[in-house]
Amino acid sequence: MDFIVTQEQAKTRLDKFLTQNLSDQTRSQIKKLIKSGAVLINNKPAKVHQFLKAGDAISIGILRPIRFTQGRSEFTEERQAQDDKKINSDLQPKLIFEDNDFLILEKPSGLLIHPTDKGEIDTLADWLKINYPDIEKIGEQNYRGGIIHRLDRDVSGVMVVAKNQPAFFHLKNQFETRQVKKEYLALAYGRVNQLTGEIDLPIGRNKAGQFVAHPRNGKNKFQDQDKFAKTRYQVLEYLKDYTFLKIQILTGRTHQIRAHLSAINHPILGDKIYQPKKKFLHFFSRKVKVVDPGRIFLHSTKIGFYDLKNDWREFESPLPQELTNFINVLKN
Repeated sequence: MDFIVTQEQAKTRLDKFLTQNLSDQTRSQIKKLIKSGAVLINNKPAKVHQFLKAGDAISIGILRPIRFTQGRSEFTEERQAQDDKKINSDLQPKLIFEDNDFLILEKPSGLLIHPTDKGEIDTLADWLKINYPDIEKIGEQNYRGGIIHRLDRDVSGVMVVAKNQPAFFHLKNQFETRQVKKEYLALAYGRVNQLTGEIDLPIGRNKAGQFVAHPRNGKNKFQDQDKFAKTRYQVLEYLKDYTFLKIQILTGRTHQIRAHLSAINHPILGDKIYQPKKKFLHFFSRKVKVVDPGRIFLHSTKIGFYDLKNDWREFESPLPQELTNFINVLKN
């Protein structure tokens, strides 16, 4: 994208000029773009607070991450007018909304939220550090960088990320007090008989270290190390031998939805951890075929919370196309 500065625009500061002419970019995004070297004035790298002169030729490239090495990203400046090698952006989160306090992102299936003790790279935390450098110090642990909650690696959907400390602790408190609304869509094996229901089995680890939902003991108490977990569900539709569910979690335990549905013998299609080990599942006298939609059929479709003004905010993420296509195949 190119501009030629007119006489009327002369003496305008560069960042202000670009803010006025790039309506889809925030001031902070524009500053990052300039600092990255992606903005040229008369074919020379520009400075954020540079003042323009009549006749200046402004050329803007797009800064994009192309790969990660040793936990950091290497970049290239890709001009819109050039037909450079296409960058695989399948694991790039989509920005749904942004203001001064938080980001609303749509995470694709396959993107890890943050590195574990294995030292993974190419995570959401890495993406945030690259695109929002100031966010790295937000929160209580630097490697989280504003991340308050998480989605499993293979699960897709909407997330909120804090951009400053007041927003981080404001949102964290809402998660802890269970004020945040979190809704998911899932496709489970078999026909869930109750149209609405609640699962409140505590979740802990089994001997193999896997998170599972345990039954309560004889005194209706949790086993050692188990944590209280509650999941609500509503049947949206029966699709042949499977059930399309809307799910709301009232707690945020690891693998909560997956473990809870598996515990009531309705595991989620495509779940590699809780998947059935046989080709067919038996529901009473009926056999249900085990199928693979290509990924886990679980998507975070809605999140709601109070912003710093205590106004309720709610954001949605539609079902990904690959899951919609799978449903359409079942219907035909």
